[in-house]
Parts: sequence; structure tokens; C-alpha cells
Amino acid sequence: MQEIVIAGRSYRVEPSKDRKSVSINGESREVDLIHLGAGHHHLIVGGKSFKVEVVDGDEKSPHIKINGRSYRPSVKDETDMLLERLGLNIKTKKEVKELKAPMPGLVLEIRVEIGQVIKEGDPLIVLEAMKMENVLKSPGNAVVKGIAVSKGDAIDKNTLLISFE
Repeated sequence: MQEIVIAGRSYRVEPSKDRKSVSINGESREVDLIHLGAGHHHLIVGGKSFKVEVVDGDEKSPHIKINGRSYRPSVKDETDMLLERLGLNIKTKKEVKELKAPMPGLVLEIRVEIGQVIKEGDPLIVLEAMKMENVLKSPGNAVVKGIAVSKGDAIDKNTLLISFE
């Protein structure tokens, strides 16, 4: 069984063992699926015909086109639904209050300002260490509270660089 949420509507889908019918929210419907090649399919469900194109094959949130209209459904399998029922599906948020230097080096560039809203992966500081430029990126979403170093500063490992709100 899978739970598929598409265009704001939720469907519990379970194919039959012979794959000639499918149960959608408890209602059985005949199904015929023809693979046309390269992500293209022709699907008949309960007498209705659909042209389906899989644009991106990500299993949990694929990008598909049905009769030319784009959708990004979310797909949960039985394991996902069980984890959700048990309350174990909650992703832990990485709440980081400060960024410290992972190595000694020289501050070449500071790419943020106090009060700036940053997202995970945004570049924050460029450090030169062992003749290489290292871009330190944001470990999570935050707001820059303070900058403890300046361009040109020589720093040691574990030196506080930036604090976050």
C-alpha cells in the first residue's frame, strides 16, 4: 500500500496481486498500464485514459506530467506510514548557534552581514588554509547575530567566527 498526495488530495493506493486492478481509497478499479519508453506511459484506470510522463524519477516526490499537466506528488510507502503512526518520522532540526573554524587559517572574505537571513548551504566565510581557499557554509537556516572576525584575521582552530539567532 502507498499513500499518494497529489494536488492537495490524498489517495491510498494498493495494486492487486495480478496488477490488473488497483484499490484507490478502498474502491477497486481496473487498470491497464502500457510502457511506451523513456519515462512515457499510457494508463487506463476505471475506463479513463491518461498519458503519464515521469520527468524526474525520485521515488518519494517525483515530477510527473499527467495529460500534459505537471505534478509533484509525495509518495509514502508502508514503512513511511508506520514511522508516521509511531511518531518517528519527525526530522530533527539542526539548530546551530555558532560557527567555529574547523582549521587554523586566514580570513579572506566574509560573505554575510549581521541581521542577514541565511539558509542551509549558503556560503558564509572564505578561509585560506594550507594555500587552499575553503568556503564555510551555513549548517542550517538562521539569522546572523554576530561576526567575531574580520577580513585578514589569522585564526586558530575552533575560533568563533559567526553566531546565529
